[in-house]
Order: sequence, then C-alpha cells, then structure tokens
Amino acid sequence: MAIALTHFTFLAIPFGKLSDRVNRKNMLYTGCFLLAVVSIGLRFCSNKYHLLLLFPGIGISMALFWPAYEAWLAEREDEGKLLHRVMLFNLFWSIGVTLGPAISGYLYQDINPYRPFYLACVSGLLTLCVIFVQKSGSTSTDFITDNTHERTEILFPSTSVRKTYLNLGRCANFASWFTLGVLRRLAPKLTMETGILPTTFGNYMLALGGVQTITFLFLGTGYSTRWHYRFTPLLITQILAILCFIGIWKVQHTLFWICAFALIGVSVAFSYFSSLYYGLHMQLDKGNKSGWHEAILGIGSLLGPLLGGIAADSILGPQSPYLLCAVVILFAIGLEIFIISKNWMSADAL
Repeated sequence: MAIALTHFTFLAIPFGKLSDRVNRKNMLYTGCFLLAVVSIGLRFCSNKYHLLLLFPGIGISMALFWPAYEAWLAEREDEGKLLHRVMLFNLFWSIGVTLGPAISGYLYQDINPYRPFYLACVSGLLTLCVIFVQKSGSTSTDFITDNTHERTEILFPSTSVRKTYLNLGRCANFASWFTLGVLRRLAPKLTMETGILPTTFGNYMLALGGVQTITFLFLGTGYSTRWHYRFTPLLITQILAILCFIGIWKVQHTLFWICAFALIGVSVAFSYFSSLYYGLHMQLDKGNKSGWHEAILGIGSLLGPLLGGIAADSILGPQSPYLLCAVVILFAIGLEIFIISKNWMSADAL
C-alpha cells in the first residue's frame, strides 16, 4: 500500500495539471479502467513480485481519477453550486471508505477470498459508465460580480485572501491525514497489544467516520458559509483534536475514546473541506489545485504510519503515536498562525 500511495502522491500534481489541458473525462475513464484491471489482476497474484508489479497501478489510477474528478465536478456548474457539489462529493467518499472495508469483510471467505477484488472491479467499471452518461456542464471560468461592495467582499474574497486560506487548509489537511494514517494503519495493531478488542476499535473508527460524514453534511449547508474564509473555526477544531489525542495517549476508557474519535472526525472534516473548497472556489486551474490537495494528504498518509511506527518502537511505548499526532497538529497550527501573521488580513477575516 505504501508503494501505491507513493505513486499516487508524486503523480497527483502532474496529472492534475494535465487535466487542465485535456478532456478530464478521458482521464477519469482511464483511471476507472486501470483500477478494474488491477483489481482483477490481484486475483491471480501468487507471490510478492506480482504484487509489486500491480500495486503501482492502484496509485496511478488514483492519481488519474481524484484530481481530475474534483476539478470536473467543480466546473460543471457555476460557482453558486460549488458548495453543494463539494458537500455531496465529501459525503459519498466518506460513506465509501466506511462501507467498503465492511462489505469486503462480509464478502471475504476462506473458500473464495477473491470476492472483494471482483467488487472493486465492478465498482470501477460502474463508475466509468456513470461518468460516461453524464452530460458536460458549464465550463465557464468567468466569475460573477456583484454591485454591492459588502456582498462582493464576502462571496468573492481577494486573491491574496484566497491564497492565504488555501495554504491554511493545506496545512490542516496534512496534519489530519497524518493522524488518519496512524489511526487506520497502526492503531488496530497497537490497540490489540494494549488489550482493546478489534470490534471495539472498529466502533471507535465508526464513530469517527459517522461524525465526519455528518459534519460534511453541515458544511454543505448555507449556514456554514458564514464560517468560510475564517480562521477561528479551523483553529478550534484542531485544538480539540490535540486535546483528544493527548487524552487517548493518557486515558484508556471506552466512553472517552468514542467521544475523542468523534471530535477527531469533526476536525478531519473541517480540514479536508477547507483544503478542497478553497482550492476549487474561484480558481482557474482547478486540476492543478486538486492535484496539490491530493498530494499533500497523500504525503500525510505516508508519513503518519512511518513516523508513528518508529515512535511506537521507541522507549515512549505503543501509545506514543497518539502523542505524535498531537504534536504534528500543534506544529500545523503554528505554521498556520505564521501564514496568517505574514499576510495582511482584515479584522473580519480573523
């Protein structure tokens, strides 16, 4: 998986830029078809060398699909529909990553362990067909102006403000996916070593994913627009995540962990939404911005398990990766404050 994620991380930016110059749907078709081929190919793997040949294909298919898809969904309607489309996008990928492993677990059997691969193949081909039947929407990059100066400032912030908040969202998103890498890759093993049942940890992750999905729904409402291009909501959710990880590091209590994972889900949702929305809102090179968005979260997903594993093997013990997550988020907040202080911002923007 690290091989696949590495290919995805390094190819997301160039493929995102490429999608700004070519037909995005052709890249989506290629990504879906490649995923279907690799999924079937995994069925016939019999040694590690076969896996080493196929897993780069997973990363390449992801790099072809995600940046191009995010830019494609953003440009199919005018900017006024962007918030709703981003909400639906976040909602369905969040549901997908939650249900995919669960459904695969039910499909897996010792007699026939290949059913999850068949499901992945069918899903890839089905996605290809769904995209194929969609009509091309508006690709106009002209932004609507407003006669009211106050309304224009709120809905159409200046280039410097948009750039600042895009960088803030990227910092927060990196820290979020660093922590998700630890929770998804390392925590199942670490919690078993400390006596927590796998089913219990599964419920913790279900709380995180469920609250994350609900938060995405809220962020897609008109009420959330008053928090756009505001640093305070992003800062508060990150501080809550730090407190949660410190608590997980020190306290082993089921109810506390469920509440902590739920609050972490809120923080992840805010960070991901900020990075994606600010990269698409009023941007001409949406594919390039989406590529950077995916590459940054990919780097976080890679470094989280790597550095967390090193910390777990150190004298700090198996709980230390959670402390590391808190430190990384704190470092991200420090960088965000530096970015804010470096750029001139109005009092309302803070």
